[in-house]
Amino acid sequence: MGDAWPDGADETARLVNLWEQHMSRRFTPRSGLHPSNAIQIWTFAHHAARLSRAVLTLHEAGHDLEAMPLIRQTLECAMNAAWLLVTDSGGAALSAVDTKSRRVMYREVTELGLADLSEILRRVEQEEARDAETVTRTRSFEERCRAVSGGRHIYAMWRTLSLYSHATSSVADVYLETVRESEDAPLGVAMLLNADWDQGATWMRVQALMLLLAQIAADDAQAKPTHRTQLARARRRLGVTWEVRRTQSDPQ
Repeated sequence: MGDAWPDGADETARLVNLWEQHMSRRFTPRSGLHPSNAIQIWTFAHHAARLSRAVLTLHEAGHDLEAMPLIRQTLECAMNAAWLLVTDSGGAALSAVDTKSRRVMYREVTELGLADLSEILRRVEQEEARDAETVTRTRSFEERCRAVSGGRHIYAMWRTLSLYSHATSSVADVYLETVRESEDAPLGVAMLLNADWDQGATWMRVQALMLLLAQIAADDAQAKPTHRTQLARARRRLGVTWEVRRTQSDPQ
């Protein structure tokens, strides 16, 4: 989209205001959308807007690198919302994955003697057993992305964001500068107090796009979508023609 792109921070702020002032106020799921799917679509879109507020705060303070984990989570919220819109059993599947994760956490805490969660663990294990069939059908995040049209490109963004969302050498590198070896710099590097990071504008554009995707999914999930005009304008400003639909080769 190059130089023609509008400012990502401005577009993110517009979409946050649209959500907070209008889109979050009423949610009536469309006929045929599973209640679990509908609830999670709304909550993911809502959290994407709240994350965007935090990203804007960090951006305005010059902390764009520090915002990367929040942009990554916004992307996850947006893609999960889109996937839930086109996957009948998606809501139950995501809930089953969460049950499995809680079971692992409760077992670890109990075995380490940090707390006796054995009774809670027993109930979660029973819940997981009931959901066993759902768990086997649950897709990884990559598979969810691939199931949505255009999702492979978004997954590539997620992989890049992941490099800067954990304690990796990629994060360490932005605080280093190659210099001539000397007594003061025997390793040939200088430590930087402020990260050498000039990608803030690019990732703010991604933030705007992910918030837009989350809101498109939430509006499409409504019995009577009411913000198509505003979201169509946002699409035009951001240079995309997105519609949430399943990849044709995906079997559901």
